[in-house]
Amino acid sequence: MNEQVTCVYRAYDDGALVATGRLMLEGLPSVGEEVRLNGRLHVVRAVEYGGGEHVLELEPRHTQR
Repeated sequence: MNEQVTCVYRAYDDGALVATGRLMLEGLPSVGEEVRLNGRLHVVRAVEYGGGEHVLELEPRHTQR
């Protein structure tokens, strides 16, 4: 069973930092997994640990057309 974990996130779009904040998730995601942020799916591109917190780098999931 996964336990809730709070993560700091940094969301990037086209290499530019566009948002930061905190997320409460059911378990710590791995690189390549998807998380929902403000109603949009984002891919986890890095998971780090710093300052006593898990830090996620996210980028939007781009859909193929």
